[in-house]
Amino acid sequence: MARFLIEALRNHKEVGAIVASGRYLARAMTATIGGNGHIDRVLEVGAGTGAFTGSILNRLGPGGSADIVELNPIFCQKLRNKVVGPWSDQNGDRSAKVIEGCIEDANLEESYTTIVCGLPFNSFSPDVARRILRQLAALLSPGGTLTFFEYAGFPSLRCLMPGPWQKHARSHRLFLQQLSAPMSQRRTFVLRNILPAWAVSLHAQGS
Repeated sequence: MARFLIEALRNHKEVGAIVASGRYLARAMTATIGGNGHIDRVLEVGAGTGAFTGSILNRLGPGGSADIVELNPIFCQKLRNKVVGPWSDQNGDRSAKVIEGCIEDANLEESYTTIVCGLPFNSFSPDVARRILRQLAALLSPGGTLTFFEYAGFPSLRCLMPGPWQKHARSHRLFLQQLSAPMSQRRTFVLRNILPAWAVSLHAQGS
């Protein structure tokens, strides 16, 4: 938690989240991984200090894989040393790797059954948020799931604020409606988080 707060204050636009997410939100964000009858190929974007990463790895079945993308080099080092490394030593029949850098520059060639995104879209400009969300939607395999979270009440509050915040919030909401139109959507409310949040899951059409 201390490392997260230090980096959040130092690089607010990178980290974006107000506090590290808790295990109940992690459970909701990773609910579609494992036990679904197929081999999971998971992409995590904006892993931070690993609030969701541990849950992702624990749910991976045999043959499953996870690509974990994080921009902050200090977070990447912690993920490799404290989370992915020890897990890999005990799970030779599944794999995970940490990719340091921006998701827009990551060389990702495969499609994913699940994408778990912890990026702070509400802190991004509408153009950046749209580019990334389009990229993630394009990386989904048929029938795959893209999950992200929103702090409860924040999007609606931003839509009521005058000025650029309001314009950005309304533009982002409209884009999400357009992006999710051909998908099915599930919203899970997580009260037991330091800030209550919604886990939003978009399910792509199957093949």
